[in-house]
Amino acid sequence: MQKKYILIPLFSIFTFISCPGAGGGGGGAAFALLGLGGGGTDVGAPKLEVTYSGVVRESGASIDLGTEPILTTNGKLATLTIQNKGTTSLTLPGSPIVTISGTDSSHFQLTQPNQTTLAPNASVTFSLRFKPTSTGLKTAVVKLSTSDPALSAFQLTFTGTGGATAARLALSQGATEIVSNGSYSMGSVEEQSSGTPIQFTISNTGSLSSTLGTPVVESSNAQFTVSAVSVANGSTLAQDGTFTFNVTFSPANTTPTSKSATITVNATPSNFIFTVNGTATVKPVPTIAISHNSSSYTSGGTLPTFGAVWPGNSASQKQVTITNNGTATLTGLAVNEFGTNTDQFTTSSVGSSTLTPGQSTTFTVNFAPTATGAKTAIARVTSTNGNNGSASSADINLEGTGKSGADVLIAWTAAKEKAPNDTDGGYKVCYSKTTGFDPASVNGSTIFCDNVPYTGGTTPTSKTVTVNSAGTWYFKVYAFGKYKTTGGAPSTQVSAVVP
Repeated sequence: MQKKYILIPLFSIFTFISCPGAGGGGGGAAFALLGLGGGGTDVGAPKLEVTYSGVVRESGASIDLGTEPILTTNGKLATLTIQNKGTTSLTLPGSPIVTISGTDSSHFQLTQPNQTTLAPNASVTFSLRFKPTSTGLKTAVVKLSTSDPALSAFQLTFTGTGGATAARLALSQGATEIVSNGSYSMGSVEEQSSGTPIQFTISNTGSLSSTLGTPVVESSNAQFTVSAVSVANGSTLAQDGTFTFNVTFSPANTTPTSKSATITVNATPSNFIFTVNGTATVKPVPTIAISHNSSSYTSGGTLPTFGAVWPGNSASQKQVTITNNGTATLTGLAVNEFGTNTDQFTTSSVGSSTLTPGQSTTFTVNFAPTATGAKTAIARVTSTNGNNGSASSADINLEGTGKSGADVLIAWTAAKEKAPNDTDGGYKVCYSKTTGFDPASVNGSTIFCDNVPYTGGTTPTSKTVTVNSAGTWYFKVYAFGKYKTTGGAPSTQVSAVVP
């Protein structure tokens, strides 16, 4: 027979103690005596992190500072950053905070951090200068104590080599040192503009004089110009001597937006080279647009003709719209007339000489001839910066005709008597602006008659006559023949209004 075992986990056993309630009532309290694990919380702690040249350095690491001429004034600078990456304050309890030791420690100069307590994410720096006084390999050990429970003592080994006396150029911009073959950002500047000149300082931090070249400083890109060099070409820069120069970023365009140049300080025994970078941004500019009835005249053109207008009358005016489609204010907007017949056209001034982005204004042109014949003029639209930031000019041609006559078609029913359809016969169309006029009184100034002579076949029964002014004209027609040249009775008078 198979046996069955029952396993009772220890921490599932509970003992309950019942306390009688007051007054003899039931009631009680239960206490769990086992299994009281409960949840806990993480305990905060500081955490040390040391970086040099942007790289995190582990305790015990070595850093090589390279070769430095002996007996220099400034030496080679190494700056280190201490940061608290933990969740509680980090303390640096050493006195001094950072110590330096080793046989060659006298060749290194230590600058202490300026605080001993760092809040979470706070940081502080200290520096080491390598200033060898003799040639050869030099070594020093840097140590500091911390409250980091995982790293109470931290140390780094620094090495450097003292070389022969030599010139050594160093570059700075303000308080920022720029290493050889390093770079400096000139920021963002609008295309076709110049940024603020940035001044750089060159120092001879070596132990011998340096001979400067010709030119002393040069740029590989014309969009980064060098100016205000404070020393002459070919001069000597003594030990601890300095000079300054400016670099100005003036991007010509935004193709591409990122610009760079190599700046070379020419010197013997060696040049100092670094890179400057900048970003070209789009320059806000106004953009002029000229239109009439949805047609573009931004580059000029000819407005639809004003047509034929009687001298002394005016045509319907035409309106021209000017819009700023750019991203900057358009200024100096004006319209002026030029050409042969400027006295026959009237061009108004623009509503506004300045247009903000998206704003429009208008001007009008009218034609009022004082004489007959074809008339022309030019309305010239100008601005100081409408052509994407440059001056603009557009010539709009104006055309109209001073009207000398108007054609009126007169038609009639053919006459059957007095032989108009025979030799020496025909019709006379007479007209005047005087109602009830007598065709027999034709005078060529107020009363006019045009002949429609017989030319063979059937004489035409219509005639287009040309009147010389606007208004209401009256017309009469009569037939004449070979044997009655004075003609018959005129037709009934009709009228026409000539615009």
